[in-house]
Amino acid sequence: MATTYYRDHQVHISSEGVRVDDAWYPLDTLTYIWHRRSGRLVQGAYMLATRGGAVALIIGLIVAGGVAARRIDFTGPDSTMYVAGGILGIIVVGGIIAFSVEGLLDLLDRAHDHGRGVHEIWVRTRAGDSIIYSTTDSPKFGQIYRALQRAVEQSA
Repeated sequence: MATTYYRDHQVHISSEGVRVDDAWYPLDTLTYIWHRRSGRLVQGAYMLATRGGAVALIIGLIVAGGVAARRIDFTGPDSTMYVAGGILGIIVVGGIIAFSVEGLLDLLDRAHDHGRGVHEIWVRTRAGDSIIYSTTDSPKFGQIYRALQRAVEQSA
């Protein structure tokens, strides 16, 4: 009976072999397995631009708030109202910024998981080298590649 190491709607890795879509690769015919990642430079530039943009936005908001605060005259009879309004404004703007930063961090997490880099699994058989799987989903790629490694180790 075959042991299943990984299974989803597209990939099935067992102790007998690997099935990707309709292609079947028996483990005993695979002489060499490796992975390759492409598009790193583009992904790195994208990540630097998005993180740099987020930091520039936050710094810009802080500088704009400081410039606006310097233009207010706190010596008049309405100084208490200005201070109260400033505190309320900081609370409101701080809450908005907190939600915005959370959204930006969520986008960065998703960009990391589904980045612009393409992960590929290659195999060498008697017929030659061929790519058997390709994805931009880093966690899924890691699960599939580790399952393939375990299957090969157990069959050896």
